[in-house]
Amino acid sequence: MKRLLVFLGLLGLFSCETEITDFKTKNLSDALVVYGEISNLAGPYTVRLNYTSAYSPFDPTEFQGQPIPGAAVRIVDEAGSVIALKEMQKGMYQTPATFQGQIGKKYRLEIRTADGLEIASNWQQLSVPVGLKTFTSTYQNADQVKDMNFKLQASIQDSRGTEDYYFVKRQDLIQFLTTCPSPPPPPAPVPICYNKCWQASQNTQPILMEDTFLDGREIALPLESIPYDDFTEWFVQLEVYHVDKLAYQYWKRQEDQRILDGGIFDKIPAQIIGNLTCLNKPDRQVLGYFMVAGKSKERKFVDRYQGIPSESYQKLVSYIDFNKLRHQNTPLWDCRLAAWIPYNVGLTLPVY
Repeated sequence: MKRLLVFLGLLGLFSCETEITDFKTKNLSDALVVYGEISNLAGPYTVRLNYTSAYSPFDPTEFQGQPIPGAAVRIVDEAGSVIALKEMQKGMYQTPATFQGQIGKKYRLEIRTADGLEIASNWQQLSVPVGLKTFTSTYQNADQVKDMNFKLQASIQDSRGTEDYYFVKRQDLIQFLTTCPSPPPPPAPVPICYNKCWQASQNTQPILMEDTFLDGREIALPLESIPYDDFTEWFVQLEVYHVDKLAYQYWKRQEDQRILDGGIFDKIPAQIIGNLTCLNKPDRQVLGYFMVAGKSKERKFVDRYQGIPSESYQKLVSYIDFNKLRHQNTPLWDCRLAAWIPYNVGLTLPVY
């Protein structure tokens, strides 16, 4: 019986329609990963260097990749001007705050690691930034709180007669509240209670748009709505990068692989190479991207308090109390210490 099963298995393999030949694997554990960007907006700009992977049972941050310290990192423009980056922390390099990209100029990133590897990006021209044409939010009522939301709408006005590509980052900044503990009995002083903090929820999926069939038209951005599950403050920030075709294709391939679901028409997973190469060791793998692009940024305040029907508001108050969204069971004098809140960034709204 076992022999029959083995035979049938081998028969199935030989009957596959797709034949893979010359298949090679490569250990990428020592590949370098580089990411950085510059734009027309004020700096400083940051470049991160690390290896693809590392492991230390005593340092969980190494699951994110081992940083590469001690490198000489610089940005060069087409006229030969050089901006040296300073290592601010291990593997993270930053330009002077006074340096700002200029529209129309070409730039490239150059790196020399401590062990002598010379890495460079291709030359890229800093494009004209494109701002948002519209950016609005509209309250959508429903019978139940879980179905109430604010519909977000934003669009870009594309230029006619040119091939344009857009890379859009979204960052949500959400206020949260905590409950202050009962004050101590007199004459003990009552501590200051900090009960309003902010969280910057992580969002690593960009919005990618291009104008192949929309040349010169208004291009709507697909934005997820905001839930009406609280009435604390909520800001949505959109950063629009006007990128070139190569940058668009790089991020599009990243997204295509991220959403693979095992279907027969899925693209075959493969290593995605960016725009960086190792000049003195061409076989050394360099991953990541150095992006030069015109950029605009806009932040929208979504008012979840004003203009809400009174009946809906009362439903929300009951919902907040029932779900203990003020963390009544864990009173705290300082919301910055609320470790159970993911991406807790403290008392003030972050500046991006």
